[in-house]
Amino acid sequence: MGAPRLHITFPVLNEEAQLAESVERTVAFCRAERIDSYEICIADNGSTDRTGEIAQALAARHPTVRYIRLPVRGFGLALKTAWGQSEADFVGYMDIDLATDLRHLKEVYDDIARGAGYDLYMGSRLKPGARVSKRTPLRAFLSRVLNLLLRVRLRVSFSDAMCGFKFVDRTLYQSLAAKYAFTDDWFFVAQLVVRAEWAGARILDMPVTWTDQPNSKSGARLVNLSLLYLAGISQLKREMRQFRRAGSAAAR
Repeated sequence: MGAPRLHITFPVLNEEAQLAESVERTVAFCRAERIDSYEICIADNGSTDRTGEIAQALAARHPTVRYIRLPVRGFGLALKTAWGQSEADFVGYMDIDLATDLRHLKEVYDDIARGAGYDLYMGSRLKPGARVSKRTPLRAFLSRVLNLLLRVRLRVSFSDAMCGFKFVDRTLYQSLAAKYAFTDDWFFVAQLVVRAEWAGARILDMPVTWTDQPNSKSGARLVNLSLLYLAGISQLKREMRQFRRAGSAAAR
């Protein structure tokens, strides 16, 4: 395949404290590890602090970095907008706190360059071999429960839909986006990976080294996100039934 072009989105909302350090670390890592063809998009979905100012300075300093600002908030909307403007071979995202060790970025890049044949790379904190530190018991419990519900109710095989490290073949993403309506909120990523597996995508469920930021989400936000996921799983369950009915009808 040669040198693939990799797109990395950092969805951000009021991240002035860590934005510059994380982007500079990522740029330096790509340079040191000879990731020669990549782009970073800082997708700002509604920041009210100095995030925009810092992001613009980073984009002016580095040719591989660009900044977009969305008029409304939405994690899924940030990814859809950034990916829709990219011409990279693979599009993906990482959390701005770099909870996932950057060495996994090199692993994905090299794997694509070798032509390994995967359509979707998913970081996992739950797969054997993963190393997770500083994760609170509440967050670990909710993550396991929600991922278990995904596997049981939707019959998917991957281990961690919510890990903030994913890269997907852009043509696969485009085909799914043309077929399905994707939410603008946090459940966008779960929709993406579930629908990708249903479509027969070749998925690498890869254990990662993850260092959590225990204070990055309040307990109330964790509860709200859990409720969002429960509603989203129910919607995908209905979608799965419709898909199966359509398949049965076509087979007659």
